[in-house]
Amino acid sequence: MDIRQLRDFTAVVDHGTVTAAAQALHLSQPPLSQQLKNLEEELGCALFERSGRRLQLTEAGRLLYPRACAVLDLCSSVEEELSDFRSGGAGTLRLGVVSSVAGTVFLSWLQAFRALHPAVHFDVREGNTYQLLAAVRDRQSELAFVRRPFSAPDLACVPLGKSPLCAVGQSQFLPQKQDFVTLNDLSSVPLVLYRRWEGLLRDAFREQSLRPQILCVADDARTVVAMAEAGLGAAIVPRSVLKPDAALPALPLAQPEFSSEVCAVYRRDGYLSAAAKQFLETAEAAER
Repeated sequence: MDIRQLRDFTAVVDHGTVTAAAQALHLSQPPLSQQLKNLEEELGCALFERSGRRLQLTEAGRLLYPRACAVLDLCSSVEEELSDFRSGGAGTLRLGVVSSVAGTVFLSWLQAFRALHPAVHFDVREGNTYQLLAAVRDRQSELAFVRRPFSAPDLACVPLGKSPLCAVGQSQFLPQKQDFVTLNDLSSVPLVLYRRWEGLLRDAFREQSLRPQILCVADDARTVVAMAEAGLGAAIVPRSVLKPDAALPALPLAQPEFSSEVCAVYRRDGYLSAAAKQFLETAEAAER
């Protein structure tokens, strides 16, 4: 018994005669009659009582009909869902995102994508860049949004835009009437550093013979910003970490080489679903 036999059987029941069913199925009558005969022989029982041209269901036929309809409905539903999945319209999208992006630009990408694909669900993994690179390699995340610099030649990397490092803090920690801040300006105030940039910033201070007052180094950019909001000092973070309505003033560092680039990464040798491709396209379009 196969799907085609069930389809032919239900069509005959619905239309009452083999002739009418054959017309609806765009078949000739003899093959359809043979298909019904084959089904009855396979099941070992008669499905129809034949009285002239019209057919009446036997008890076995009445038992089979609702079950055949349910199987055909399920097959149709599966076909539709798989079609949506191939087109990116359904399924669960497994994403990774660094914490410094999760609450800002990632949310805007999510909103834009969700408006176009409301049936897609999400499994979002947060962590630092190296944890998320490992998650992509292990296929725990299909696509991850991380920050450079990092080295991962085995993964495909799509840049999504650079963000300058900036100093964030209450007015007493930042120079007034300037559009930027220098390392010299920052050397005399307590600093809260995002660990990812600690080494580069210490080297930069050292090259200028400056001794910074580093109060704290933290792993999460959100924690660094929260400390600045609490008035503990000036935080140095990528501008993209800050929400558009951030209350604290922020000044970019004078050194243009200090910038952070958000990238999307995925396995070069892995399958990238239609939903993942479309989410990446949404992010790229938003950052142009």
